[in-house]
Amino acid sequence: MSSIQSLGPFAIGERVGSSTWLAEDTRNGKQVAIKLLSRQLPKEPARRDSLIRDVRVTAALYHAFLVPIVEIVPVGDNLLMIMERLEAQPLAKHVGGKPLSRPEVLRLTYQLAEVVKYLHMKGIQHGNIAADSVLIQPNGQLRLAGLNAGNLLRRDTSSSTYQQKGSDIRAVAYMAPEQIAQQIADERTDIFSIGVAMYEMATGRPPYAGATAADVARAVVDGAPASPKAVHPDIDATIMTILGGALFKDPFKRHKDAKAVLELIAKADPGAVTFSELLSKKNIASRAGSSGEKKRSILFLAELANFDLLELDEAQKAGARMQQILGEAVYLFNGNVIDPFGPRMVAELPDVDSAYEAGRKGEFDFSPGQDASDLSVHMLLHAGEYEVHDGMASGPAIDKGFEALQELPANTLFVSEELVKEGRGSVRLRDAGARAGLKLFQIVPAEPPQVVEPTALDTGEQERIEAEEDARELAAAAAQRKRTMISSAIAAAIVIAILGGIALMWMRRTETPAATPVAAVPSGPAPATAANPRTILLAEFTVETPADPLLAERANAIRLGAAEVLRTFPELRVTEHAAGDVTAFSARVRSDATGAFVVPTSGAKTGAPVAAPDVATGIEAVVRWVAAEVKLQPRTFAKAEALNPFADALLARSLNDVTRADTSLRAALAADPTFLPGQLLAMHFFASQGKKEEALAAAKQVAALDPTNLDATRTVARASLMGGDLKQAFAMYDLVLRREPNDVEALNLIARYAASIEDGPRFQSTLTRMRGIPPNAIDVHEPDMIANAGRLDVAAQRYYAVEETAGNNSALALKIGRLAVLRHSLEMADHQLTKLEQSDPLYGAPMLRAYIAAENKDRSGAEAQLTKALTASTPGDDAYTCAAEIYAILADNAATLASLEKAVERKEPTGAYIIANPLFRYLDSEPKFQKLRQLLGMQKEEVREALLQVK
Repeated sequence: MSSIQSLGPFAIGERVGSSTWLAEDTRNGKQVAIKLLSRQLPKEPARRDSLIRDVRVTAALYHAFLVPIVEIVPVGDNLLMIMERLEAQPLAKHVGGKPLSRPEVLRLTYQLAEVVKYLHMKGIQHGNIAADSVLIQPNGQLRLAGLNAGNLLRRDTSSSTYQQKGSDIRAVAYMAPEQIAQQIADERTDIFSIGVAMYEMATGRPPYAGATAADVARAVVDGAPASPKAVHPDIDATIMTILGGALFKDPFKRHKDAKAVLELIAKADPGAVTFSELLSKKNIASRAGSSGEKKRSILFLAELANFDLLELDEAQKAGARMQQILGEAVYLFNGNVIDPFGPRMVAELPDVDSAYEAGRKGEFDFSPGQDASDLSVHMLLHAGEYEVHDGMASGPAIDKGFEALQELPANTLFVSEELVKEGRGSVRLRDAGARAGLKLFQIVPAEPPQVVEPTALDTGEQERIEAEEDARELAAAAAQRKRTMISSAIAAAIVIAILGGIALMWMRRTETPAATPVAAVPSGPAPATAANPRTILLAEFTVETPADPLLAERANAIRLGAAEVLRTFPELRVTEHAAGDVTAFSARVRSDATGAFVVPTSGAKTGAPVAAPDVATGIEAVVRWVAAEVKLQPRTFAKAEALNPFADALLARSLNDVTRADTSLRAALAADPTFLPGQLLAMHFFASQGKKEEALAAAKQVAALDPTNLDATRTVARASLMGGDLKQAFAMYDLVLRREPNDVEALNLIARYAASIEDGPRFQSTLTRMRGIPPNAIDVHEPDMIANAGRLDVAAQRYYAVEETAGNNSALALKIGRLAVLRHSLEMADHQLTKLEQSDPLYGAPMLRAYIAAENKDRSGAEAQLTKALTASTPGDDAYTCAAEIYAILADNAATLASLEKAVERKEPTGAYIIANPLFRYLDSEPKFQKLRQLLGMQKEEVREALLQVK
C-alpha cells in the first residue's frame, strides 16, 4: 500500500506507522490519519456487511484521551479506520531519553489509565499499547492510538500479535510476558503495558532492552528490569509503588485493573486528577473539523438529562456511555454520528425506516431491565438542514430539536412532524402534543382489529382516532384539520354490523363457511390478553344420547381437539384441574335423526346448538364459544381434512393406541403442515416414540410458526448443536435469550464456546450476565480461560478459590476433580467425587471415577465408567475431550487420538484447551493430531461467526 497514491476518496501521504498513513480526504480537504484494518474483506456480501457493521459498532468510541475515530470505511477489499490528524508526538520522542518530572509522569499515567479503563468498560482489550501508540499533544493531553481489527472485533486475546511485531523492538518491549509466551492475554496485560510506559516516563528509557526483538522478548519473559532507583535516583516513592504493582510477570499479582492505578495516583497527587478533568471538560466543549456546507438530512438527536447537575467524572462517564450506546444503534442501521462528544449526540440516518429502527433500538437499550437503564437520555427523531462548524453540528433544525428535547421525558423516543413529512415508514404513530413549537409523535405497536363492544365511542377513543388520522395525513405531506366527529349514527351502525356478523369473522383458511349460531357475547371480566392470560378448564362433555355408541367417542375427540387448539392461544392457559381462579367450560352432545349437535356451556350459560356432522365442526363450535366468553380475537381454523385426523390422533393417544395415533397424526400434518396444534402434538408424540428426526422436524415447524415457544426453540438448538450446526444452534439460543435473558442453558453454552476460541470479552460479559443465576447452576467459571491456556496448575488454584463461594456446583467439582487427578492428588479427587455422587450421579460422578481408575491403571474400570458418562453426555459438553485425557493417562495413543477426533467431530467447546493441554503435547508429531489442530483452527472461525448472532 506504500506505493498507492490514493485509496478511494483519500490521497495517501506520509507513512507514520506499520499500517498507518497521513492522508487528505478529498471530499472536504480535511487532513486525516488512515489505519488499514484489513486488506481482505469477505467477498460474500452478508459476511462483508456483518464484519463492517461489527467494526463500526465497536469503533463507536469517544474519549478525551483516545485518538478520535471519524469513521470506518470500506474501499474495495480494504477496510480503513479514519482518525483525526492530531498535532502530537509519540511518547518515546516526547520523553527523549530523559526522565519527566514527577507531576508530568503522574498526569500522563493518569490519562493513560483513564482511557484504558474506558476501553475495558467497553469490553475492549487494547493489547497494543506502546511508545509509538501513546501520543502527547503540546498541551499535555495524552491520546491513545493503536486500535486495530483484532481488538475492534474483540478477538485480540492471544499473543498472535507478537509474531506480527517480531521485528519491532519498541513494540515488543511494551508487551506483557503472557503475550510473548503465547498465553491468554486479558485486561491485566494492558496494566503491564501501562507500567512500561510509566517506567519510560520516569526513567527516560524502557525497562527491557536488547539488540534484537528476540533479545527484548527474552528479557521481558525471563529477565528483570533495572531498578528505577538505579536509573533515576530521585524517582518518587509513589511512582515506585505503581510500577512495582504493574510489572509483575504473573498477571494475577498486578494491579487488578486500571481503576486501581487511578486510585493510587489520585491519592498521591490530586493535581493530576484535576489536570485530567480540565482536559476532559475542554474536550467536551471543543469540536474538531470544519465544514460550512449546509445539508438536509434525517437526524437523530439525543442529550443526557441533567448533565450539569452531575459531578464532572460521573457526567463524563454517563456521556461516554450514552454516546457508545446510541452510536451502536446509529451504525447498526447505516447511519453516521456527526457530533459524538459529551452530553449530546447528533447523527444522520440514510432513510426514514433506518431512523425509526435506530431510535427504537436506543429507546429499548435505555428501558427498564437493560444494562443502560440507569441513564436518563432525551431522544428525538427529526429532519432539517444543518451545517458543521469546527466539528459541531448547528443550524435552526438542530437548535429547535434540542430546545424541544429539554421539555421531553427521558428514555422515551419522540418523532417530530418534520420527520413524518419525510415519510411515515412502516410504523404506527400517535399524537404526543407539541414542545418548543414542534408537533411531536410517538411510535406505538400496531394493534390488531378489536371486537367492538355494543357501546358508544367515548371522547378519549375519538381523540385517539383523530390523532392517528392526522399522522396519516402528515405522511402524505399535507397537513389537514382534524376530521369531523364521527356521528353517533355511524357508531351505532358499526355496532349493529358487528353484532349481526360476528359469526362471519371466524373463517376457515380456504373458504368462508355458513355462519354458526352462537349466543351473544356475554359481559364480564376484561378480555384476556397474552400479558394477562385466563386459565380455563375444558371439563368432560355430557352425552345426552346414550343410545348412540359412537357419540361418546366423538364427544371426547371434540373435547381433546378443542383443548389442544386452545392451548395455542397466548391469551389462555388450559389446565386439567378446577382449583384456583379457573373458568370452566364444557358442552352437551346429542344426536337425533338429523345428526349430531354440540351445545357449548359455561357455568349456567348455554350457547346455541351447533350441528356437528364431523369432529372438526364440533371443535370449531367449542373454540368459538370459549373465545367469545373470554373476549378473544377471532381465529382461523385448519381445514377439516387436518382437524379430523388430528382429533383422532389425540383420541388414539388417550387410548394408548400408538399405531392409530401415528397414522392419524401423519394424515393431519400432510393435510396442513402449518397447523400449529398438529405440529406441537407431533413434536411431543414422536419424541416419546424415539423418532428423533420426525420430532425435530416438528419442532422446527413449531419454532417457525410460534417463535415464543421456547420448548421448540431449545429442541432445535440442542439438535443443531448435537449435529454440529453451530450457526443454527446459536441463532436459536439467541431467540431463547430474547425471551428469557437469564436462560441458564444458553448462557452456559455461549460462555463455554467463547472460552473455546479464547474470546475473553464475550466470556467475561456472559459471566457478568450470569451474576443473578444461582451459583450451583453455572457451568462456567473465571479460571476456565486459564485452563484453556494450558496453565492447569494455576487454574486449579483459582478453582479452589471459586469453590469457596460457588456452593455445591457439580461442574466445578468435576473440573477440580479432573485437575486433581492430572496433578496426582487422588485425595482431592475423592473429595470431589463424594460431591458428584450427590449432585451429578449420571455424568459427573462416573466421569471422575473413570479418571481415578485410569490414574490407578485400572483400564477396565476406567472404560466401564467412561461408557456410563458418555451415555449421559449432552450437546455442548466436553465428554470426548475428557475421554481423550483418560486414555492419555492410560498411555493409549490410538484411543486418545480417536477420542480427540470424536471431540472435534462433535465440535465440543474445547478447541483452545486441546491445543494448549500439556497432556497432549506428546502427540505434536502425530499426523492425525496435526490434522486435528488444523480442523480446530477452522472450527474456531465457525464458532466465532456462530456467536456473533447472539446479541
